[in-house]
Amino acid sequence: MNRISRHALSEAQKKMYAAEQMMNFRWISKVLASCSPRVLTSVDEAPISLQAELAEIGQFAELAYSSVPISFVLDHLPHLVQNDFPFEGYDALQNAVLVSDFHGDVANLHGFVAYRRHTNQLIVSLSGTSTLLQGLYDVWGNKNRHSSKRGWVHAGFWAIYKGIRPTILDAIRKGIEVHQEVTEIVVTGHSMGGALSHLLLLDVLSNNDIIPSRVSLKLAVFGVPRVGDINLVNYWRQLCLDYRARNGVDSFQEYSVKAYNDGVPSLPPLALGYRHFTQEPLYFVHGRLFRVPPSETEYALFRVEAGSDDLTLPEHPRGGHNYYNGRDQEKFIRRMKWLNDALAKSDTEWQRRYKKLVEKNSKSR
Repeated sequence: MNRISRHALSEAQKKMYAAEQMMNFRWISKVLASCSPRVLTSVDEAPISLQAELAEIGQFAELAYSSVPISFVLDHLPHLVQNDFPFEGYDALQNAVLVSDFHGDVANLHGFVAYRRHTNQLIVSLSGTSTLLQGLYDVWGNKNRHSSKRGWVHAGFWAIYKGIRPTILDAIRKGIEVHQEVTEIVVTGHSMGGALSHLLLLDVLSNNDIIPSRVSLKLAVFGVPRVGDINLVNYWRQLCLDYRARNGVDSFQEYSVKAYNDGVPSLPPLALGYRHFTQEPLYFVHGRLFRVPPSETEYALFRVEAGSDDLTLPEHPRGGHNYYNGRDQEKFIRRMKWLNDALAKSDTEWQRRYKKLVEKNSKSR
């Protein structure tokens, strides 16, 4: 891994990193992230099928950052997946049906629920931090008593979640009622969205009345900060065990992915009493996905055994908070801004205006 990191960047990669405008938290990784003494090897590598599945779900996690209505995106997806458009390569979104698109009462956090017809999945996606106000809630690191009375939770995340909880639960119930063929509910989010996903599933796992027992659950989150103290973590893990005991071992699957050089999973620091919920996380580095042993849960960095393509420069060699699943979220956000600008005057001829903005910004870089 270190050998790859020292390779000279290609010209395209230099431009990619020069264009970064979002916080990638690589400096946090340098300051706070601890490196596990355990080297991850090919034995720890996750199946390609799981990596592909999580990359698909990750498209819905990234869609939650959309600054245009989800209905517009899904209605115009054939255009938006074209080359240089914001959703180029987002094939998993095809044939998704919107159930609900909403914002929370606290800090206006965005989320949506959609139904995937070909997989019979109900996708619940919550946005990560996208505004300064939401960022202030991120750093509100005091602990509040969780409503279960079983531990303490990050005050900022808890406040935002309470502001959106009734809307999410209503949307889930609506999705199950309208699409009775749903066999699985997938809860996903990136960054703070992943933290709120954990809080949502604390409610779902502890309440038998929210979803039918015939419907399985899946958590798939990316770049998640720590959410609660050890008591709340233990409560979460007991709920997971109890849920599987009642409904079957495959009734709940849990995937929390950390990435190379992403400092967010190191926040809030261990010294403040916070811990990660997921006992066996995953680690994404240079296009490869590894399973992390339970003993190494709190580490954010890992050395990995060289693969067959170790001397090939990876697509995103520096890693960071916005490069999960082999995608560049920086590019996605830039393109969404251009789409917003193209739609500012009216919703006609937006494609022509968008292409002009792409051409203009390509020349200026």
